[in-house]
Amino acid sequence: MVSVPDLHGARPHLWRAAADDALRAAKHSEEIGIAAREDVARTLQQCWVGDTGEKARRVFVKHADDFEAAALSLRALTKVYDGLADAIEAAQRDLNSALDYARGHELHVDDSGRVTPARPVVTAPGGDDTLTQQLRHVQGIITDALAKATTADNDAASALRTIGGLTDIKDPELVKEALKDGSPLNIAMRLTSGPGGLHPINVSAAQLAAADRASRETGMSKALLLAILWQEQQWYQNFDRDGRGILPSTGRIFNWSLEETVKPDKSLGITHMKLKTARQVIGNHQDEFTVRGTYLGRLSDAELTKYIEENPNENVRLSAFHLQDLRRNPYGSGTDKQLFILYAADTPQVREANEKYGDDSDERGGAIRHRAENWDRLMPHLQDAQRWEALTDEQRHQALEQLKSQTPQGHHVSLDPIYEVGGPSSGTGSGAAKPGTPSPAPGPAPTPPR
Repeated sequence: MVSVPDLHGARPHLWRAAADDALRAAKHSEEIGIAAREDVARTLQQCWVGDTGEKARRVFVKHADDFEAAALSLRALTKVYDGLADAIEAAQRDLNSALDYARGHELHVDDSGRVTPARPVVTAPGGDDTLTQQLRHVQGIITDALAKATTADNDAASALRTIGGLTDIKDPELVKEALKDGSPLNIAMRLTSGPGGLHPINVSAAQLAAADRASRETGMSKALLLAILWQEQQWYQNFDRDGRGILPSTGRIFNWSLEETVKPDKSLGITHMKLKTARQVIGNHQDEFTVRGTYLGRLSDAELTKYIEENPNENVRLSAFHLQDLRRNPYGSGTDKQLFILYAADTPQVREANEKYGDDSDERGGAIRHRAENWDRLMPHLQDAQRWEALTDEQRHQALEQLKSQTPQGHHVSLDPIYEVGGPSSGTGSGAAKPGTPSPAPGPAPTPPR
């Protein structure tokens, strides 16, 4: 979330200068491409007859394609920088106007954009409501300005991730396809860079499907549930990667002979839920947690612990209903990020901070700040994975084949969404080898028969 100091101190003119540089480079690339295609290649076709001349002409046509692809990427970069500068300038004007108004009316604006009276105000019953109107007026402008700046910043970051991967795309038509927002190739380009060093959401397809069902049942977003799964990793989270998920049907490492030593503060299951919290959720939703005629609230601590540990899909569902309960109190729970924070610590202090700072991570401290920053790092990669998952198998296959066509023969190409979405996500390049770059060495020659 862009803060007041971030927006106030932004220097859009630097992005405009960068856009001008990119535009000059784009025009230069276009000029070289035109010269290679229309001048040199055409002259070679007319003056150098034969296979050698045709081969030379193809080389210059390829150079023309390379420069045209580069020009398209550079023009896209120009558009991103100019668009970001426009959006930030507009938001900055609104913010500065509101800050001037606030100073003139003795209102205080904190770094998160929250507006309060600069000094205590005592208003008699039925008195003047001018101050309330002033607060609402300034708060509305600042909230809107910060939201627009945040959206522009996120959109620009996403576009730059796509453009950054275009250096390996030499086909101008594929560059155009990759630059179409939301196209399969556009999404695939961002997935080639992987999840930015973040660990994957290492759960089975069954738990991913459980998150989808729980989202529809409770109205909580699937992205929030997946973020909970990602955050609340336990020591066994990477135990099994053979397709069965983290909880194999046999061999669970859990000694049930120690049932009598179950601790009430132990975090249970793949979403790290405390036993006390689980009982509260079950009590709030008795009908939803009555299994084959048995109300789960009647189970002993040891029995309920065993049930949660052995039923990860129900663990996901419990977390979804818990998030729904957290949202019932609207104070400090207005966004998925705020609910993500409350899942770890629903205290008056955390709710107050959520209300005060909104989705801004910079103003937080300790473990809450770390968790908030984790959300910020995770969301772009999680959203890309969800977009990839939403495509058809045919769309994903086509995008992968397009990437393979631009990857040198024998070299690996891989998409790395932060969770498994099904279908192929890797392959071997089918494009031409880069000049001067050896292809992977072939295997040893067979031993001739004696």
